[in-house]
Amino acid sequence: MSEMNRKLDVIQAGSKAKENQPLNQSASKEEIEAIVKEKTDFLGHYFEYKHKIQTEQNTKIMSAIRKIEEKIDALPVQEKNSFEPVMKLFPQPKKVTICGFEFLKTSFIIFVLSVAIFWSLVMNIKQIDNYQALKAQLYQQTEYILHLEKGAVQKQ
Repeated sequence: MSEMNRKLDVIQAGSKAKENQPLNQSASKEEIEAIVKEKTDFLGHYFEYKHKIQTEQNTKIMSAIRKIEEKIDALPVQEKNSFEPVMKLFPQPKKVTICGFEFLKTSFIIFVLSVAIFWSLVMNIKQIDNYQALKAQLYQQTEYILHLEKGAVQKQ
């Protein structure tokens, strides 16, 4: 810590010394031109270095793009409007042939199931009608039996 304090003191002393220098120092034209030349040379070298780095990066990118273009050009050429490569990705639908007509397997299964449901509904309606007819006959028979019982009881 003491070493850091000493370094800070040296830096502060240097900055105070620079602040205490008179501002009215005059510099000769040659000194100013030398400073300007030094700084412009530094900026020139900096811009040149940055330009060199950007050029190298651009050439790397362009060579990578050319390699990709060559690989694309090496692929087999097909028509622009051809959807065959895309259609190969999807599985072909399964078809069922009945009496020379082709149907999709799923639509055929849906049709068969709907016919089975319709048949089941018709049979249930028919059974309900039979049940109601049997129920009406039961009531008639019970009334007839009651009527016969009343007649038998009255004769005795």
